[in-house]
Amino acid sequence: MQCLDTSRTQELGRALQELSRNKYPHIENPPGCKKRAAVALIIRVRPLFPHRSSFDISRCGPTAGSHQARLEAYFDQEWVQRGDPEVLFIKRAARKGDRWTSHIAFPGGGRDPEDKHDLAASIRETKEEIGMDLEADHCINVGNLSERVVTAWLGKTPLMVLCPFVFLQMRDNTEPLVLQPTEVHSAHWVSLRALTSPYLNNYIRSDVSGRFGRSDSNFIRGLTRLLFGQVLIKSIDLVPTESVYCNSSADLLPSGPRASTYASSILARLSPGRSIWENPAQQLVLWGLTLGIMSDFLRMLPSSDPSELWAWPTLSHIDYQFSIWLFTYTYRKKKLQEMVPNNLASDKKVGKASGPGEIDDTTFTTVQARSRRKIQDSAILEMLGGYYERAKMAVFFTLLLRIGIGGYFTAWGLRELRSRRSPKL
Repeated sequence: MQCLDTSRTQELGRALQELSRNKYPHIENPPGCKKRAAVALIIRVRPLFPHRSSFDISRCGPTAGSHQARLEAYFDQEWVQRGDPEVLFIKRAARKGDRWTSHIAFPGGGRDPEDKHDLAASIRETKEEIGMDLEADHCINVGNLSERVVTAWLGKTPLMVLCPFVFLQMRDNTEPLVLQPTEVHSAHWVSLRALTSPYLNNYIRSDVSGRFGRSDSNFIRGLTRLLFGQVLIKSIDLVPTESVYCNSSADLLPSGPRASTYASSILARLSPGRSIWENPAQQLVLWGLTLGIMSDFLRMLPSSDPSELWAWPTLSHIDYQFSIWLFTYTYRKKKLQEMVPNNLASDKKVGKASGPGEIDDTTFTTVQARSRRKIQDSAILEMLGGYYERAKMAVFFTLLLRIGIGGYFTAWGLRELRSRRSPKL
């Protein structure tokens, strides 16, 4: 039986201590954008056999001292040191018209006028969505990750300011989660080992017709798909250690078409991107905005390489793939060489303050806010800084090449047709 490497728990303890000492600064909403939202990245340590968890309120409770003292006492316990760290994700309920319908996400939501601050919004939304009380004695608000402005496709329109907060749940034997059926389909605890496993890396296909412009014309949308194909975006297939499903959800059980014959079941198994369980609400795929936040957090762990969690988006058509690969080759090679794991805020030199950055809801590029300390740039920003400018040039070049080749063969075909129809002398 292979023993699990428990060194990641020690890394997590040091990273959380560092995060609690170095807060990311608050950023204001950009002009024309009033919405703010907050999410909770909740961590726990599950004990490994034969250990059992225990919560010592005298050492780890609210009266035990500062957050740093409570964290030190918690990670000093043997069952924690030999445990397996996990992160809580939710799968949002399927709702028509929702930009993030059925997505994997962190608990959280929009800030209401009665919320005193963004942290209060994350605590309230988590309580409403999954029934978890983040103000309980066994929970610590460790700190926050960088606030970011979420924008529409390619950064054209700001949608909201997103504020991620990190919490540590010091008990794993808490009361069962209570999921709000209109908001949450299911909740899943996922090991950090699974989030960093290269064997679970994958891609999702996103409809490109909605990326280049919003059009209600089926003809325009179909033509866009025909010309550009689909966007391939990096994702991670989640393997939960514990899951809770909303029993009042309509899509709790499989529905829709199923394999009715042996031959159709074999074809279903061989079809790429499909599974025998075809209900999309049951798929657990981490990507997009949540993957970007998770990558920024995992970068704090020395053993995690953010470049292994990331792949540059591209298009599904092979000629676009090749041109994008060619146009961005030097840039990607340079960025991979520049990536240095574990660059925490305190490891950076002091720099001048600058304004907030933006994160694209599809490219997930983040420019961190800065204070007197020069806080690390997002791992995704460092990978994507100038990638899209080069990718757009590659797409434009390939489109011109297609038009040129298509025009040449069209003209050649017309000449051949005319020569065959013209009478021979």
